[in-house]
Amino acid sequence: MNNLLFAVLLAFSVNAFADDDLVITVDKKEPIFVVSLPANPTTGYQWSVEQFDQTLFSLTSSNYLRPQSKLIGAGGTMRFTFTLKKGIVYPNQTKMTFKYARSWEPDSASVKNVTINFF
Repeated sequence: MNNLLFAVLLAFSVNAFADDDLVITVDKKEPIFVVSLPANPTTGYQWSVEQFDQTLFSLTSSNYLRPQSKLIGAGGTMRFTFTLKKGIVYPNQTKMTFKYARSWEPDSASVKNVTINFF
């Protein structure tokens, strides 16, 4: 029974992390922006950046922030930091894709689409 409950909760948490698309507004005058996604590496799942326009910005770092909670297995936040490239004419919008998967199950990944609106 406990194994069944764990499997159901795990499946729900993975889907909850990746269901909705994310929209971020980025100021073209600010050189850095961050994409934060809920994560729980204790489940074996990890976020990876699958696609973004590398002519507009570059990925400068990524790090996992542990939860404030002391609960075992509690999820935290994965932060991806990007730096805008200088001297570029930015479009009004661009899209990014992130994948949330286990390394040994890449075909069962969930996808998070992120829209970046520049102003």
